[in-house]
Amino acid sequence: MNCHSGKRNIVLHITPHLGGGVGSVVLNYLEEVKGNPDFLHKIICLEYANEKALSASRTTGFRLMESMSAHPDTILEEISKADILLIHWWNHPLLYDFLVRQVLPPCRALLWSHISGFHPPYVFTRAILDYPDIVVLTSPASLDVPEIRRCHEEEGKALRVVWSTGGIADFESLRPRPHRAFTVGYIGTVDYSKMHPDFLKMSALVSAPDARFIVCGGPSEKTIREEAIRFGWDHKFRFKGQVNDTVPYLAEFDVFGYPLSPYHYGTCEQSLCEAMAAGIPPVVLSNNAERFIVRDHVDGLVAENQQQYAESIELLHNRPQLRLELSENARKTAKARFTMEVMVQKWEKIFEEILPLPKTSKQWRGNFKGRTVPASRVFLESLGKYGRPFSMFLDASNTYERGHAMEQIVRRYNSSAIWEAQTRGTPNHYNTFFPGDEYLRVWSRLSKKSHAPQILESRT
Repeated sequence: MNCHSGKRNIVLHITPHLGGGVGSVVLNYLEEVKGNPDFLHKIICLEYANEKALSASRTTGFRLMESMSAHPDTILEEISKADILLIHWWNHPLLYDFLVRQVLPPCRALLWSHISGFHPPYVFTRAILDYPDIVVLTSPASLDVPEIRRCHEEEGKALRVVWSTGGIADFESLRPRPHRAFTVGYIGTVDYSKMHPDFLKMSALVSAPDARFIVCGGPSEKTIREEAIRFGWDHKFRFKGQVNDTVPYLAEFDVFGYPLSPYHYGTCEQSLCEAMAAGIPPVVLSNNAERFIVRDHVDGLVAENQQQYAESIELLHNRPQLRLELSENARKTAKARFTMEVMVQKWEKIFEEILPLPKTSKQWRGNFKGRTVPASRVFLESLGKYGRPFSMFLDASNTYERGHAMEQIVRRYNSSAIWEAQTRGTPNHYNTFFPGDEYLRVWSRLSKKSHAPQILESRT
């Protein structure tokens, strides 16, 4: 890349926090490009940076500023100095609060979406798509979101796709370790905000007598293990909780069983890509994101329903040659798509594309904006058209209208277990950061009373 006047261009990353899957992607990327003479990277975390991120800042040599949501003027000053602003975006209260309330100084803004955008509360809105100069998606699946299609086709918005990856170098050379049982592994979020609410049931449908299921991750592994015990399935499952090193587990997996909920928010699915790089054939459900990662009967199996999911695992149990063929193809797919080198090259092209653009001020264009906007209205901005039940509650002029609005909100909560989450852009999440907002308090309490019984009933 040709630099302007030989100086290093400053890329300022703004992220809600630095930890977990997105944190691994960002940190591994910065490690990969640390010797690049064209760019100097800085990171602003609105919330926390975990110990891994803090250590990486010292060893890799990038500047990291954490807990910056309380210092918006400092953020604005850093933006004014940067050549490129890269916003790592998902529905996080502190990020939306900053975008809605602040007017940014002239800048060149990229927004990298870390969600698929199909289901609330993780959705694209007209306001968020209007905000940056270029929107970058982490999966081509998001190109099918109606708001994205309309934005691109009707308004000509610049859209790019960069598969999000933390790199697969640690997994490409992995070879199976001898073991006795036929092992189906799951690594990732162990919570029904992400995994399918019938995960236990569909796994228990697998009739192979020697099949066992190893589940790695949290935060709800204890609750789900207790559920397995109640239904008499606990002998089939081993819950390991959070693990620091997944390689020893992957070495003993015969199949990567990764059935996610139909309303999940993910895109590139790091653990799925790592399993494919390790040559473990995946079995997934036909959700939007997974269909763009796994090609049915080419590098994995894609099931249309729960019964077919169980049958797919049984098929791989009974046909070791098919397992081997899918394993080899999964490695090839991962190498072509999910290496760090591929991601770095794509980002360099985008940086090259945006640098010649003039810097322009950025301001929120939604229904509510400015420093005096209540937090409950910020929450509405994050939902766009999906926020109607909540806006009905805010605008209610009498008890009847408010009661009707509450019914609509409960109906929204009952649509998926994600609304119970304490994070994920839910009213619970917003209430955590803005406990003084009376409406967020009401909506948070309402979510705790809404649909746990219905979800439990669906599994019995």
